[in-house]
Parts: sequence; C-alpha cells; structure tokens
Amino acid sequence: MARSCVFCSGTPVTNEHVYPRWLAEAFPESMRSSQAVMGSYSDKGSVRRYSGRMLTAQVKAVCEPCNSGWMSVLEGRAKPYLLPMIKGEIVELVPEAQEILATWTLKTALMCQVMLPQTQPNLPAELFTDLYRDRQPAEEMKVFCGYMMPPQYLNGLSPMENRSVPRTIRDRGADGQVYEARVTVVTIRIGYAVVQPGPEGPVNPSAPKSCAAQHRPRSPVNQTGE
Repeated sequence: MARSCVFCSGTPVTNEHVYPRWLAEAFPESMRSSQAVMGSYSDKGSVRRYSGRMLTAQVKAVCEPCNSGWMSVLEGRAKPYLLPMIKGEIVELVPEAQEILATWTLKTALMCQVMLPQTQPNLPAELFTDLYRDRQPAEEMKVFCGYMMPPQYLNGLSPMENRSVPRTIRDRGADGQVYEARVTVVTIRIGYAVVQPGPEGPVNPSAPKSCAAQHRPRSPVNQTGE
C-alpha cells in the first residue's frame, strides 16, 4: 500500500479502482464477477499467476484530487471509444481518440503494476510522475491496440487479462553502438480489445498486440560476438 499518491505524491491516499467501474457495461451480468487472469513473469522465465475479480479490484495508492480529477476526466473521454472495442465492434480512431486511448492505456498499465503482489516494482516511479505532469505518454512511447478472441480457460471465459513480463532488448544507436535496455512488457486484454504501451513496435508480434511499457536507462553492450 502506498503512503502517498503514486502520481503526485499527495496525501492521504484513497481506494481507486484499477479498472473503471463502467467496464462492467461491456459484459453480461454473469461475467461481471468472474475471476480474471493476472500474470507476472520473472526475469528467469518462471511464471507467477494470480486470479481475482479485476472489475472490482481496488488499490490504495492514489489521492482524492487525482482520483476524482484528471483520472476521472480521462475515463470519461476514453469510454466512448474503448467500450465498443471491448465488445468487438470496429472503431475508427481519429488522432484525438488515439491520444486519449494511449493516455488511458498507460494510466491503466501503471495501475496494474501497483496491483500486482510484488516485492519490487517492475516500472520506475518516473513513469507515474511524468504522466501526472504531461497528461500523455512520452513522445518516444507508442500504444498498439487490436482485437483478439477471449481465450477459453478451464473455468470458462476470462473477461480480462493483465500480464507483466520484464525483459531485456537490444537496439543500435545513431553512433552504431549496440545498447541494452530493460523493459517491462505489459499486456492488457479487456473483452475483445487488447492494448499495449511501448517504445517501438509490438514486442511479440505473434501474440496479438501484446504490450511493452518502459525503457530503463540504456547502457552500451560489449560488441564481442555481435
């Protein structure tokens, strides 16, 4: 539990829904209390899985001004675009809608990280404070979105999924040097809609629009064997 707001450092903190309550409108009554999948993957490839009622999941990590202020406004702006996407309807995303959806995706990905039971945060605190300051993702960050059929699990369809995967990627800079960066890949599926905040293209193109969320500071890589 955070002692101060993860976005603005304000106090006191209040309970905030990780996913907005209006998402329930996209699902039949029988699915609104269904268990959803939450997964967290370690650097060594081992998998920790959790399940819970994500439509009602709350975290005490956000102050009242953020909760009822800019975050509430963002939810109201995202709903007209995201709700039909969750139902599998094709939506035309004009530039303004793209910016709104990108901001909502990053905000929700960050809240998902607060919710995960982890000893160390997968994402740096600067992502929270930068979003609070700018009210939009950084210029070098992109958000990918798409559709996929909800997978069938042993206990039935999961209305939502949230997966977090720390990994290392390599990139070549303008100077020709190969750099190594730490990223956390965050995949969010809600109904038929899948969204991904990330620095470049989809991290795993074979997984329909899975998500990546943050470059850590880069460091040169020993080019032996490159």
